[in-house]
Amino acid sequence: MNMKRILALLLSFVFLFVMLAACGDNNNGGSDTPSGGTDGPGGDGEEDEGPPTFVPPDYNLPDKEPDVIRYTADGRRHIIIGTFYDMYYDSTHTSIFDNPNVVDPETAQMTLDRVRYVEDKYNVFIEFVNMTWDGIMENIPISIMTGIPDADVYLADTQFGIPAVLNGMATSLESMGLPADHDVFAPSGTNIVMESFKIPGQDETYMFKGAGVDTSMYMLGYNRDMLQSHNLEDPQDLWDKGEWTWDKFREYCRILTDPTQDIYGYSGLWTNFLQSMLFSNDTVFAGGPEQTVNSPKTLEVLNFMHELYNVDNSARPWNEDDWAINNSIFAEGKSGFWISAFWINEEFGGLSATFDIGMVPFPVGPQGNADTMATTNISGNYYFIPRYIAQPDVVFNVMYDLQNWYDGDLEYRDDIQWWKDRMISEANIEYYMKVSGRMGFDLLMDLGFGPSIPMMLTTTAGPPQYTPVQYAETYSQVFQDALDNYFK
Repeated sequence: MNMKRILALLLSFVFLFVMLAACGDNNNGGSDTPSGGTDGPGGDGEEDEGPPTFVPPDYNLPDKEPDVIRYTADGRRHIIIGTFYDMYYDSTHTSIFDNPNVVDPETAQMTLDRVRYVEDKYNVFIEFVNMTWDGIMENIPISIMTGIPDADVYLADTQFGIPAVLNGMATSLESMGLPADHDVFAPSGTNIVMESFKIPGQDETYMFKGAGVDTSMYMLGYNRDMLQSHNLEDPQDLWDKGEWTWDKFREYCRILTDPTQDIYGYSGLWTNFLQSMLFSNDTVFAGGPEQTVNSPKTLEVLNFMHELYNVDNSARPWNEDDWAINNSIFAEGKSGFWISAFWINEEFGGLSATFDIGMVPFPVGPQGNADTMATTNISGNYYFIPRYIAQPDVVFNVMYDLQNWYDGDLEYRDDIQWWKDRMISEANIEYYMKVSGRMGFDLLMDLGFGPSIPMMLTTTAGPPQYTPVQYAETYSQVFQDALDNYFK
């Protein structure tokens, strides 16, 4: 390793500290693969040491013009796409069966054929490089700070992609000369090939991804058999009548809870529950330069969670030692409601459950609106082209044409039978689509420290340590310090 790389590595420790060391209850692999651990009171039996301190990163980016272009031995431009999992297909693949998990041979062949088309059109060699989850978080600041990024494009989760953008490590789409009416700038849900999002407070757009049906939204799953045994009206019907509200949900949870049978009205990840309930009440923690942790709307959400967990005792105590059981206990018939998604049904027993599973949008809060409330946070995986890559417009066009393996035929793009099979029923898909695509923006899990909501919930480790007001008073300044750095 040369001296420049060593110095960059030392500088990157600040980035890694901000993104990892202070993380308590944040996700460590996207919203689907949370990690354990806590900070603040109630964590590992330690005394309250107060809120975490936000430490801003100290980046040192070279002042130079974009000049990085790689070539293969035969003179083709070598475009490296940095990822954190194996992706298919690229110029290294010659058969659809190079993907050991190929599902649909027809669309796989179309995708591979598209690679050959793009290679010829742009005279390029395309390569996906799996840097791993930890590796890509390290590689982004290290290599970009040398002025020679290791990838021409990075696939980044928002929790480390957004910080990279806000600290000057990305190239904007506008600076590439893309017209204002380009498909990538169209409203979400109307894009044909690529969609993007603009971070609040930013004048330009940096992050983009393939367009298509959003399959990442969370809903409330419910045990329809359990509800029927208590003569409770189906939540899907209540949604249609505009009566699926916080009050109705809380009432149902109280009725369904039976401690003698270890049955609770609600169970599931607090992370996704918090985010969805915030959106349902038209609020967020950190949706722009000013935090709203202590706003009246947000306090309503925190108070509702407090009542569910600590007053009614109708929410299963949060298990800090076993994230998985918080997701899987519903499959044993021990929950009236739970956090639900296609991957939870697949991984945690929903597909083999012996009872009828319904799925419904989250109940509408007192300040919310069923017709307009956001249902999905802008999170997950987006591409960005780093600084110092020469002719970034060529790189973007390669990515755009590569993504368009279906040549604009949306019947191919949106044929997601694999997802439908994991949604249990056609009715669940219908209610999913009623509210799908309503994007919200909240940085609450992307600022480099764990929000530590369990400190105000009853957990398997003991009673809550903070009231909602105490929590808001404690964390509002931490969020503001982080946002001041991000939006400076």
